Amino acid sequence: MKKTLQLIVLYIFMATSIMAQVIVGTDPMPKNAILEEFTGIHCVYCPQGHVIAQGILDNNPGRAFTIAIHQGSFAVPGAGEPDFRTIFGNAIAGQTGLTGYPSGTVNRHVFSGANTILGRGSWVAACNIIMQQTSPVNIGLTSDYDPFTRRLTINVELYYTSDGLASTNNLNIALIQDSIYGPQTGGNAGNNYLHMHMLRHLITGQWGELVSPTTAGSFISRSYTYDVPEAYNNIPAIVQNMKVVAFVARDNQEILTGVGVDAIGGTNFDIGEMTSAEPTIKRGFDGFETNFTVEANSNIGGSQPFEIKLETESHPADWQTTFIIDGEEYTNLAVVNLIKDEPKPITVKVVPGNSPGFPTYTLKMKSVNYSSAPAKQIKVAAVAGVTDLVVNATGGPEAAMHQDVYLNALEASGITSYAVANADVMSDMVNFNAYHDVFNIWMNVAWTFPSLTDGQAEALMTFMDAGHNVFIAGQDIGWDIMSGVSGSNGTPVTQDFYTNYLKAIYVADGSSVNNKLTANPDDQIFGQVAQSNIVDVYGGNMYPDEINAGAGADIIFHYNTNAKNAAIRYESDTYRSIYFGIGLEMLSNIEIANEVIGLSRLWLTDLMVGVEYEQAMKTLMSDQNYPNPAGDFTYIKTTEAAMGGYIEIYNLSGGRVVNQAIGNSLLNRVDLSELSNGMYTYRIISGSNVSEAKKLTIIR
Repeated sequence: MKKTLQLIVLYIFMATSIMAQVIVGTDPMPKNAILEEFTGIHCVYCPQGHVIAQGILDNNPGRAFTIAIHQGSFAVPGAGEPDFRTIFGNAIAGQTGLTGYPSGTVNRHVFSGANTILGRGSWVAACNIIMQQTSPVNIGLTSDYDPFTRRLTINVELYYTSDGLASTNNLNIALIQDSIYGPQTGGNAGNNYLHMHMLRHLITGQWGELVSPTTAGSFISRSYTYDVPEAYNNIPAIVQNMKVVAFVARDNQEILTGVGVDAIGGTNFDIGEMTSAEPTIKRGFDGFETNFTVEANSNIGGSQPFEIKLETESHPADWQTTFIIDGEEYTNLAVVNLIKDEPKPITVKVVPGNSPGFPTYTLKMKSVNYSSAPAKQIKVAAVAGVTDLVVNATGGPEAAMHQDVYLNALEASGITSYAVANADVMSDMVNFNAYHDVFNIWMNVAWTFPSLTDGQAEALMTFMDAGHNVFIAGQDIGWDIMSGVSGSNGTPVTQDFYTNYLKAIYVADGSSVNNKLTANPDDQIFGQVAQSNIVDVYGGNMYPDEINAGAGADIIFHYNTNAKNAAIRYESDTYRSIYFGIGLEMLSNIEIANEVIGLSRLWLTDLMVGVEYEQAMKTLMSDQNYPNPAGDFTYIKTTEAAMGGYIEIYNLSGGRVVNQAIGNSLLNRVDLSELSNGMYTYRIISGSNVSEAKKLTIIR
C-alpha cells in the first residue's frame, strides 16, 4: 500500500474557511449503520443472513452498509475451494463475543448484555435504532481509480458537529467486493453462489488510523492511495465490483457512523436534500386530488441544474400521478435550476381511480453537473379504497416471501379491496392518520425477528383502539416477545400488545411434534374447519408457539389433540383480533389456509362478505351509516372534528336511546342490540356543533 496523508485541523470553522471543504457537510446528520456480518462458505444458515443483510441495504439506500467477513471454522476452505478469509477477520470477531454463525455487529454497539454480537434476527432492529441517532461526525468520501496502475485514490473529510466521545477516534477504510461466485452450503447454487459485500482489505490497517481533535467544529482531511492487487488469495480482485466503506470508531469498538461509495468514481458529495413538513402518507379518494408538498434544496453554490424524477411503485393503472414545479406539470422528468439554500416547492399530485391501492411515489433529485454524487430522494404514498391491508413484518425476508398466502386467500374470499405494505409503512400510515378507511390489518410475521418493533406495536394498538381489527400470525411471535431468553426481542411495549391487546398467554416454544392444526369443535366460527398438517418451511426450524387464551379470549385451534393450543380470538368493545402461533404458510393444505383466512375475514367484519364490505365502505364514504337497515349494530362515520363528541340516537317519540362517546376513531361501531325494531334518527354532537339528523332503520 502506498499512502499520502494530509491533515488539516480547524478548531473554528469560519465562513472564510468553508472553501476548503469539498465533500463533507456541516449540519448534524443521523448515524448510518455499519453491519459487520460474520459468515462462511460451509455455514448452512448464512444464506438467510445474506438475504437479511441485502434487505437492510435495499430498504435504507445510503444509510446502511454491510461488510461480510468470512471468518471462523465455517470459512475454512476444503480441497479446491476458494479462500475468502482475510488477515483481519479473526481479530474483529474476537472482540464481539461471537458464538455462532451467521452473526453480526451493528456499529460494534452493545445493545444488551456485555457483547456486541447479534443473531441475524436482531440486525434489522439494531440498524433502525442506530439510524435514529445523531452522529457527532460527518464523513465525506471520494474514490478514483486508474485502471493502468490499478491505483485507488481515496479522499476522506471529517467534520465534527459535536464532540466525538473520545479525544481521538479511529478512521477505518474497508475495501469490499460484490459478485464473487463460489461455493455456499445451504445456498442452493452449488459452486455458483453469488457472494456480496465481501471484505477484501482494510486500507487503514486492523483498527484504522487515529484522528484528532474530535471536538465540535473540527475539520480533518486525509488522502490515501492504494494499489489494488490482481487477486486476493487467488480470487480475482475486480475493481468494477468494489466499494469503499469509510467509518469512524471511538476506539476498536463503537462505530460512530460510516459511508460507502463505488471504488471507481464514487462520491457521497452532499448535493442537498428533499424534505416535507407534512405527512408523507395520506388518505386518497376516488377521483379527488391528494397533494404532497415537497421542497428540494440545493447544497451546491450558485444556481445549478438538477434532474427531478418521479418513480412509482404498485401504482394502479387507473390512478394518475404528476408533479408540479413553478406552475409546470410533469409526468416523469424535469430539469430545473436550484439556488443554494433557496428551497424549491414541488407538488406531487395523486388522483386515485376506482382501483384500491397503496402505491409509493419516489421523487428524486440528481445534480446534472455532479452526476456521480448520490441522488437525494423522498417517498410519499397514498392509500385509497383499501379495506384490508396485508402487512409484512420487517425483521427478515420471510414475510414478503409468503405474502401470497394472504393475497390469494382474500381473492378466494371475494375481497378485492386489499393492498400490501411493510410494517414500517403501516406504522407511518397510522401515525399520519391515513388509516381510517382500512378496517383490517393482516399482520404477516412469518418467521422473522424482531416480530414487532415498539413503533409497529404502538401503531397496531392505536389502530385497534380506533375500532379496527387485526389478524396476526407467525412462528415464534410469543417466544420472541414473551420468553425473555437470549436472542429474543421482547420489550414492555410489545409485551403490552401481546398480553393486553391480543389477550394471549405464551406457554412454550413448540417443536416439530406440533405438526397438525386442529379446530376447536366448540368454536362457532372455526369449529368445522378440517385438520391440516403443519410442515417445516424454514429449513429445519419448526417452533409452533404454544399459547393460551387470556381473559375474555377464546381458543380456536389446537395442535394435534386439544392438549396444546395454537390460535385464539378476542373481541373487545372496540376491536376484534385473531392470533396464530404459526405462520399460515406452514399449513400443507392451501384450501385450509384459504378457509381460515376467509372465516377470519367474516368474523372480523361481522360476517359481511366481500361485496357487502365494499358496499359498506362506499356507503360510509357518503356519511350514511352501514348497514341500514341495521340489526344488532351499525357503523357511523364521523370526522376528525367530531372526536371527543357524541353519537346520539333518538326514537320517533324524541327520546334519546343511545348516547355514545366518540373516541379517536373516524369509524364508530354502535351497539343496537337493546333497541327494538323500527325507525330512529341519529346525529353527531361535538361542543356547540350539531350535525343534521339522519334516518336509521332497525330490522331483525
